[in-house]
Amino acid sequence: MSEDNRIAPEARQRAPIAWRTNLWLVPMLCVLAALALFFISQYLDRAEYRHAIKLPAWINQGGAADARELLSATVGAIITTLGLVLSITVLTLSIAASQFGQRLLRRFMRDRGTQISIGIFAATFVFSLMTLLSVTSRPNERPYVPWLSCWVSTGLALSCIATLIFYVHHVAQLIQVNTILADISADLRRIIGETAQEEAAAAAPQVREDFVLQAPSTGYLRKLDYERLVRTAEKFDVTIRFLHRPGRFVMAGMDLAVGERRSLQAGHATEALKIGDAFGKALDIGPRRSLTQDPEFAIAQMVEIALRAMSPAVNDPNTMFTCVQWLGDGLRVIAQTPPRRTIHRDAGGQPRVIEREDSFGRFVAAAFDPLRQVARRSPEASIVMLDTIAALAECLTEAVHLSPVAAQAELIWEGFDSGGAGHDRERVEAAYKRAMRVMRMREAA
Repeated sequence: MSEDNRIAPEARQRAPIAWRTNLWLVPMLCVLAALALFFISQYLDRAEYRHAIKLPAWINQGGAADARELLSATVGAIITTLGLVLSITVLTLSIAASQFGQRLLRRFMRDRGTQISIGIFAATFVFSLMTLLSVTSRPNERPYVPWLSCWVSTGLALSCIATLIFYVHHVAQLIQVNTILADISADLRRIIGETAQEEAAAAAPQVREDFVLQAPSTGYLRKLDYERLVRTAEKFDVTIRFLHRPGRFVMAGMDLAVGERRSLQAGHATEALKIGDAFGKALDIGPRRSLTQDPEFAIAQMVEIALRAMSPAVNDPNTMFTCVQWLGDGLRVIAQTPPRRTIHRDAGGQPRVIEREDSFGRFVAAAFDPLRQVARRSPEASIVMLDTIAALAECLTEAVHLSPVAAQAELIWEGFDSGGAGHDRERVEAAYKRAMRVMRMREAA
């Protein structure tokens, strides 16, 4: 293929804001809500100060000095507790990074419980501080004491006590490995369900390599805007076939897709540049992987937790066993869900964008290959993996799914190193035979 047919889209330095994965958006909205509440309560206090309205007598609890003491105590207590909450948050992120891997930090940062807890404390501090500043007692003037705002500040402070208790309980649950794995598994099921196709899978048509579309920047291919790609391909009457799937790390200038011209002539350089420009706008390439269109990333996260658990520094085999069991359930979901739609057509039914197909064997290898290498000297880990494979095989019916699972069982058994303990090898062999017996029964069914 000539260099003229290689189209490099214009590189754009895009830095999309992760609205969910941050610790500042929800607290900022809470602070803005506190400011709005402050102006409302101050409006009512000012109206009562001008005798425009009459508030209940029990609201007034003393003079300006009493209000200042109450608000000063509230502000001091809240800012101290907010520092405690932020310290717990930083400690949680540190534990997550060291024990579960840095790729799971985003999962903790997007937790709504943490964001709302920080927001409530920050909002209470801002409201109380603004109320404290509004108290005035000038000479020859009637003191202005916004007791309604003071009561609201006290109510918010009481809510902070409940929030602190909730937050400590929430964090204690959040860092448990079972909670994390269940959350990752839920994300995997959601992604698989969103990308599943309803109609029967059709064979992908052949696409000539009339031109090549290259990566505009370096990073992880996180998302493809298929609707936009289909509109672009229909506009220029071309068909695009991707060489890589979302989740792949690409480098600038790397071939990402090939295209077949239907009515476009090879010499139209201007039209080719337009295709490349539109192609670059439909890509999301960033420094981190995303679960949006990459179910394998969920498997990689569970595998990373298992590998860290089996490391000498952590030495937590029970966590590894739990990860293997959740991985087996994830593979069951993938096998029982119709495969994702890989052919995207225009309104006339013409294939315009063709994805690279996913194979069940690729997911099985991503789940078991790394763990098999570290569990080869652990009889318990090998047995758990073989038992999980046996349980998974009971849920499978198609040979295309049973074959890669059976291959993993063979590799686990062949690679197991008993270290001279014959009893351990007998136990692993018994687990291997159970798994193979289940697979033969499923194949015969």
